[in-house]
Amino acid sequence: MGSSQIQGELWGARAREWAELQEGSFQPLYDAAFSAARVGKGTSLLDVGCGAGLALEMAQARGAKVTGIDASKGLAGLAKSRCAGADIHVGEIEELPFDDHSFDITTGFNSFQYATDAVHALAEAKRVTKPNGYVAVAVWGAAENCELTPYIVALGKLLPPPPPGATGPFALSAPGALEALVSKAELRPEGAHTVKTIMSFKDEPTAVRGLLASGVAERAIRNSGEAAVALSLTEVIKPFRKGDGSYAFRNEWRFLISRS
Repeated sequence: MGSSQIQGELWGARAREWAELQEGSFQPLYDAAFSAARVGKGTSLLDVGCGAGLALEMAQARGAKVTGIDASKGLAGLAKSRCAGADIHVGEIEELPFDDHSFDITTGFNSFQYATDAVHALAEAKRVTKPNGYVAVAVWGAAENCELTPYIVALGKLLPPPPPGATGPFALSAPGALEALVSKAELRPEGAHTVKTIMSFKDEPTAVRGLLASGVAERAIRNSGEAAVALSLTEVIKPFRKGDGSYAFRNEWRFLISRS
């Protein structure tokens, strides 16, 4: 059994808020990964865990023919409305509904690690990618280089106890960790990169609303209640308040380009 049902419910709970308040901050990550994988005119691209479709939209602007799949009906619906002509699916990333060797490049931006079996999910990505094609996987960078780390730690205290053997959100951030994971799926690591992003909000209410929109935050809300989660987030983001009342969080992301 895969992770699509629970992840779809969690990430779809506040799909529009995530699309409007969080997704835009990932543009530098998408752009860097697409450049590294040489996405251009005529490229056939699959984005696994496509969210509300910003990455697909950016790939389309480069001339790619794009396909996306996400566990959340809400996010997939937004992607479909945003990306005219894109082939958008709602489904399980561990059982991709595509033929072998269908795409020049398969991407997963902060998605494969949410699979019940990440190695199997990556093996599926390899299966649907053409021989010697690219598979790009992005995860959080080093915790000490992410200003959202206090937010992640605060959510962790409000989540249900993790199952035995569960890894934390920065488990794949260390040099070599992501390479080891993709190698288990028989992908060939080619090059790792780091990218800096900034997530900004105009004021405290907007910041809290935006930060409550992730699937992890939704899980914390279901476990501890929205009031408790919102109060905790309000406290941990105080150091990042700027003079005009806005907030900005600088974060590091790490992505790995591999060959199928």
